[in-house]
Amino acid sequence: MFKALSELRSNTKKLGLKAAIKMMFKQYGWKVGVAIFMYYLIRDVTLYIILPYLVMKGFFSG
Repeated sequence: MFKALSELRSNTKKLGLKAAIKMMFKQYGWKVGVAIFMYYLIRDVTLYIILPYLVMKGFFSG
C-alpha cells in the first residue's frame, strides 16, 4: 500500500492529479476507489462526529 502511495505522489508531480488517479485505477482497479472512500469516511467521521462529541462531553478540558 505504501508503494502505491509513493507511486501516486510521484505520478501526481509528473502528470497531474487527474491523470495519476486514472493510472492508479487502471493498475490497481476498484481497490483504489475503496481505499479513497475509506480514507474520507474515517476522516469525516473523526472530524464531524467524534471530535465534536468529545468537546461537548468535556474530554479536552483539563
